[in-house]
Amino acid sequence: MFRIFAIVIAVGTMAQAAAQTGPAPGTSVGNANISRWADGTIEYRVQSTGAVIGREQWHLTAHPDGTRTMQARNEYGSPGLQRHVILRADAKLRPIEAYVQYWVGGHWRGSGLFSVHGHKLTAVANTPNGVLTHAIDVPENFSFIPHPLSTDAWHMWYYDRGKGGDQTITVYDMPGGADGPQSILGRLYTQTLRRIGAEDITTPAGTFPTDHYRIDDAVDIYVTGPDAIMVRFAWAPADRVYELVRLERGEALRDGSAPN
Repeated sequence: MFRIFAIVIAVGTMAQAAAQTGPAPGTSVGNANISRWADGTIEYRVQSTGAVIGREQWHLTAHPDGTRTMQARNEYGSPGLQRHVILRADAKLRPIEAYVQYWVGGHWRGSGLFSVHGHKLTAVANTPNGVLTHAIDVPENFSFIPHPLSTDAWHMWYYDRGKGGDQTITVYDMPGGADGPQSILGRLYTQTLRRIGAEDITTPAGTFPTDHYRIDDAVDIYVTGPDAIMVRFAWAPADRVYELVRLERGEALRDGSAPN
């Protein structure tokens, strides 16, 4: 009972902190916790037809210590899937913790807190099957897949660009539909990542200088800037493309206030 109570307090604290991570776009409210912020929308489409099948809203805060907080909500498909995610990463973009909540077809599928301490990942999930926990060992170089596309842009933080070529990455993947007895508890596995090169990509949000990466010869990811903001995610085998259609961002001034 104490563990469950502690997790409830921790999740509440994360949600409260996330609500205070940055100014709303277009405002000039000062906040000493913010170095810079970005706020965007990603549109989900069928690549062959252009049909819109979903949308993702996200807000990123970069803090003075170099850590980042990403808040994201995505929804798409039939019978309807919605995910709420708060992900915090260190200055290198290695995961620190994540809170996730999944809904599918009008039914809550689970909520959980995932925490990383050194090389140990612990998870406590509140699910329709009761409270589930697990603890696993993780390597120094790994990333989370909580499934909003804005967080998938952080898989390449330790890619060795000097070496180039195919490199192995390790991911902890929460089940996208939160189905089965384990609900939202994830699993650890490896993928192959390759940097294709620098490319300018144009979307409805504008034209951006990006780094183009490919995962398992199936997914092409284009990211921009020091916070690895997702610009485009093309998944050819699934006939899907996800693109940034809106982006607002700014930096805090030295006195802690935000620019107009």
